[in-house]
Amino acid sequence: MPADSQGQITRAENLSVILSGSRNSLPPPSSPTASSAASSPAVFDSAPGPWGKMMCAYIYLEAPASLIEEFPLPSPIPRWTFPDSSLNSLPAFFAKAGLSESLITTLLSPKHLVKEDTFVHLMPPLAELEGMTPETRAVIYTELAKYPENEYQTDPVLIIGTTVEEWYKGSKLRPELISKIKQLSYKRGETTAFSDIPALLNYAQSDSEARAIFKACTRTRTLMARLKLDKESNAEEIIKYWSFGTGIRRKDLEPMVRSIIELDGVDDLGLVHILPALARKLLYTYPGLDMAKHGVMPDCHWTSLNFFNYEPHEYLLDARLATSQVLEQFVPVEPPYQFADVLFFLDNTTGDAFHSCVHLADNIVFSKNGRNILSPWVMMRLDDVKKIYLYKGDGRVQGFRRKDIAAQKKEAQ
Repeated sequence: MPADSQGQITRAENLSVILSGSRNSLPPPSSPTASSAASSPAVFDSAPGPWGKMMCAYIYLEAPASLIEEFPLPSPIPRWTFPDSSLNSLPAFFAKAGLSESLITTLLSPKHLVKEDTFVHLMPPLAELEGMTPETRAVIYTELAKYPENEYQTDPVLIIGTTVEEWYKGSKLRPELISKIKQLSYKRGETTAFSDIPALLNYAQSDSEARAIFKACTRTRTLMARLKLDKESNAEEIIKYWSFGTGIRRKDLEPMVRSIIELDGVDDLGLVHILPALARKLLYTYPGLDMAKHGVMPDCHWTSLNFFNYEPHEYLLDARLATSQVLEQFVPVEPPYQFADVLFFLDNTTGDAFHSCVHLADNIVFSKNGRNILSPWVMMRLDDVKKIYLYKGDGRVQGFRRKDIAAQKKEAQ
């Protein structure tokens, strides 16, 4: 369930100046299986470049059962939470969203309305909830997403670049449940969003199926990539690119790359083996509960700024100190981005960084989409990350490069 990062890097006094600057394996490519897979939209070749050539495939991750067991299942009673101060304006809002007058009356009746402190909770009847059009659902859930109390509207399941049926094709959900997800989905920008996990739990036939439903709702699409290496590969160019273009990691990469190029019968290398140690360790995994020992879970900024480190620097959990590192150690850069450039998603008005990820190659990035424990570390296409974070149209992407790498690149030119 992708989520906006809860820890923002805010604009310090000088930061405004900088920020406003401009484990499934794929079959070998030569095999018959790979040839047939290459025609599938789930398997594709990257554009060639100084990084070499890559074969990529979409795979789906779900949180492990051990994590799911740590979370209490939500109530199957749908609930919408609004500030108490908005109660008088709700009838007009619901009418404009497309709800019938009778349903509005029902929602605001004492039977379906509970006041608690400064909030009012509405419990829409299941049948009426399911009967809402996707357009009406989008309007109401966009408003609900403004309030963190509506966790499933704030942090919906996001289905990116494919259909509901394809997204859940390999899951253990019954076809009826997949159809129900499709019925209850709505558009959020260019993605398909699903927020009605409580309603879906009404159709669970057992406790184990209820947990299977919740597990399936953590489903995330990521990329697996393999670098193609053969006698025709430009070894020097490839090694230079993946060592930041400066030779900083050359000793770690050169023996492996050259040996695969020279070895008959082996013509690719999993991209995960090329990444720095910490990213290699984290990719395709979910945070362990032990990561909460510092009082806050790792987020996107912790992930991006620790990309170069062998062991994580936990002080980067603090947004103020993370901001300081950007100010002191990075310079803004423009596309085309290179390996290990950190891409910050900035608010157009405030300059705050509300997400970040690391560019790998051909607009494929390394990212953690949210601070919560059910968000894994993944590889994604940059365009898909933009669909998650820039759907409101009020943000932009700014690249940053470590100063020492930028300086060495400049000297080498």
